Amino acid sequence: MNLKTQTRFLSVLLLLIATLSVLCVLGLITLGILHLTEPAPAETESETETESDTDVSTDPQEVFLESTADAGMAYIDQMIFFGESTTSHLLARGVLSGGTETHQVWTDSSNTRMLSSRITSEPIVYPPTKESLTVADACKREQPTYLVLSFGLNGILNFISTPSQYVNNYGKLITAIQTASPDTKIILQTVYPVSSAEHFGVDVATLNGYIETLNGYLPEIAAKYENVRVADTASVLRDTNGQLLPDYDNGDGIHLTASAYEAILRYLRTHSWESQKGQSNS
Repeated sequence: MNLKTQTRFLSVLLLLIATLSVLCVLGLITLGILHLTEPAPAETESETETESDTDVSTDPQEVFLESTADAGMAYIDQMIFFGESTTSHLLARGVLSGGTETHQVWTDSSNTRMLSSRITSEPIVYPPTKESLTVADACKREQPTYLVLSFGLNGILNFISTPSQYVNNYGKLITAIQTASPDTKIILQTVYPVSSAEHFGVDVATLNGYIETLNGYLPEIAAKYENVRVADTASVLRDTNGQLLPDYDNGDGIHLTASAYEAILRYLRTHSWESQKGQSNS
């Protein structure tokens, strides 16, 4: 093979090598593009903490406390009340045994609570000792016969947009109470009506409609647990338009008069748990 032939052969070989190199580079680039554009694998529940918006049924169930003979104040004296400011004001109105010195109302220094995801971790002021305790710790110490809960107006716009927050947070609270005090009977009060919606960004009819939506969730919540019932105390507070009766309005359209609390206690006395028959969840 002469020099000219050798040179031509080397040129062809180098051309082939260069062509193969270019093809390899193009192949790698193509694989990279395909990898970048391919959809990422779905995150599993263990990799990301999510809270699903669970479907909530409003079908009535056999969990409402029914009308009974008047059980008297001795029955009310067995109750602990825990809830929002409308519950805390039971203390200020002096309608319970012990008046304004009663130990039957659990609250914190702000005299209001919201049914948030921190409901079981944020402390209350435990009345007998003035200690800061979680609700569960207070229940473990007190072992209440009845615990009356009332939540819904604080945070209602969030609860309406994401009903699972209301349902799940109530469930979290109930579970904590029952773990600490298994024999305690829990009464969920229906959310009280209002006659003003000034701070909610909606009109009063809409707000009361939201309240009724939350009240519709309470039977489902109660039906999931033993020893949980619903008391429709809100029914004695509303007028024919679904608003808070004027005689029960303390002046701001939300908070209640002493006579309103007397009506609520009368309802509880005449819908006594201890007198119920055929109870479906104890």
